[in-house]
Amino acid sequence: MSIRVEFGMEFIDCHCHIAENYFYKKMEFFISEWEKVGVKRIGAMATNLKSTKRNLELASKYPNLFVASIGRHPWGAHKFNTEERDSFEKIVSDSRVEIIGEIGLDHYFIKEKEKYPQQKIVLEFFLKLAQKHSKPVMLHMTGAEKEILDILTTFQLERNICCHWYSGPIDVLRELSDLGCYFSINPAFLRSKNHRNVLKFVAKEKLLTESDGTVKFQGEPGSPSLMPYLCERIAEELKITTEDVSHLIFSNFQAYLK
Repeated sequence: MSIRVEFGMEFIDCHCHIAENYFYKKMEFFISEWEKVGVKRIGAMATNLKSTKRNLELASKYPNLFVASIGRHPWGAHKFNTEERDSFEKIVSDSRVEIIGEIGLDHYFIKEKEKYPQQKIVLEFFLKLAQKHSKPVMLHMTGAEKEILDILTTFQLERNICCHWYSGPIDVLRELSDLGCYFSINPAFLRSKNHRNVLKFVAKEKLLTESDGTVKFQGEPGSPSLMPYLCERIAEELKITTEDVSHLIFSNFQAYLK
């Protein structure tokens, strides 16, 4: 899956769980690997308070590489408590916090419908933080795309929204696109028709790239080192050069963060 990286090509992984032990315990090794293939910025996604704190720590140590996120993943929303709420309300003011995510709803992998109301409560809590503190958002919406669209229309977020690994209905995709959302492309688009629809229906200026590491791709944990390969595959799909894709995504990520 490796490609020859041309001089001047810079890659972005906007969504990776670097706080997980797989990366965290061998960070120097992985950073060296990512630098060799031209990865310049990595969105450090949070799933809970522990990963949030690790993200901030890593953003302090490697400020030019990691973009720190804070949040509570919907898979663990049922564990969210008052102590966590208070902690996040304090942490969000930290200057290192650049993104609120990964937050959202999951009605596909989470089958217990009794957990859905709490997912919504947690999502709306973080969207209120994003609105109050003017932070961009990274959304998980598997199986709950329409529900999230409906929630978003009740907020007035001043900053950008990214729909991570979107694989939902085309009509909702179009409406989210009309709201100005960004969409992050994962290597899974190579085998997922629904995810490939993002490349068909979303403006190039709203595309980002992600690994969602450590989620596995072709049997191996995803990693930012996949980004050159991913950009090459996207370039083939869009019928442009890999260099054009790398420059486009880099520019899009800067715009997303602003």
